[in-house]
Amino acid sequence: MRILVIARRGESLTGGGTYQANLLRELAKRHQVKVYESEADLEEEWDIAHCVNLKHLPLQLAKNIRCPLVVDSHDYYWIRYYHFFCLDFPVRFLLQKIRRIKYRALYPYIDAMVLHGQYVFDLYDHPRKYLNFYYGLDYSEIASRPWEEKENLILFVGGDYFRKGIHRLLRALPMVLEKVPDARLMVIGNDYGYVKAFARFLARGLPVEFIYGMPRNELYNTYGRAKVFVMPSEIEAIPLVSTEATMAGVPPVLSDAGGNPEIVLDGETGFIVPLDDYDLLAERIAACLTDRELSERLVSRGKEFLGQFTGLRMMARLEEIYLDVLDKARSKV
Repeated sequence: MRILVIARRGESLTGGGTYQANLLRELAKRHQVKVYESEADLEEEWDIAHCVNLKHLPLQLAKNIRCPLVVDSHDYYWIRYYHFFCLDFPVRFLLQKIRRIKYRALYPYIDAMVLHGQYVFDLYDHPRKYLNFYYGLDYSEIASRPWEEKENLILFVGGDYFRKGIHRLLRALPMVLEKVPDARLMVIGNDYGYVKAFARFLARGLPVEFIYGMPRNELYNTYGRAKVFVMPSEIEAIPLVSTEATMAGVPPVLSDAGGNPEIVLDGETGFIVPLDDYDLLAERIAACLTDRELSERLVSRGKEFLGQFTGLRMMARLEEIYLDVLDKARSKV
């Protein structure tokens, strides 16, 4: 197939950015692919146009595309307003309303909405939606370490700190330190300046290191230093970073939010903790820091579970979607 891909330029460590890198790599192995650069690309003949993230699709571009348009959406925050503790909630509220209007305007031009995870799939009401997990990841560059070489390090990876629950983790950290006095937290990810300043204020007096951005290869080498990955998100679709942690030998502890329970099986491949249960959050973190047998069992089962989400299966499902979209387009002619 000839496929025009609408993608954001530059590297991104977010789930959508990881998916984009995987998708471009795998599509190029099987099809003739061009990343959209200008309106001149629209003059060529394409079988499919594929936008890898709904939030990066301009309305005018969607209107001008002459072939069937497939679009991935990686979140559900625009569907309705989800309130949580953050400094900029009035702005988030307004942005949610704006995005809702924008995305609804895009709906008629989208021939297939590809959604990742059952939780997100069930929330969308697009008439032509398809389910496809995007765990065709290349884990070969992720470095693991044996238990004896690991540090009592807690890892938090991602921007949008307060949506991902950094304040909840900081609240639980003193209870973790009571059980593991030499534990420390590393926060990897960027955010707005005022958010970073407030997060540092909340972390005052605690053993917390903030790293504002890290190249992907360096991040993959850093995962293995930790003994536990923690992300008690307020809202979450499906976190790719938790799968990366697992493949680096680090058990994940996530909140009971969104699609988290789909990718971490509580007590089997990691832990799922209710949002407001800080005692349990601290207990689970401390257990991963101190119990080697538990940690290794969670990681082993996690790798086995994630092994089903291969690049081959991801692409096979995506090609099924392409063919279905093309069949429906031909039936309209």
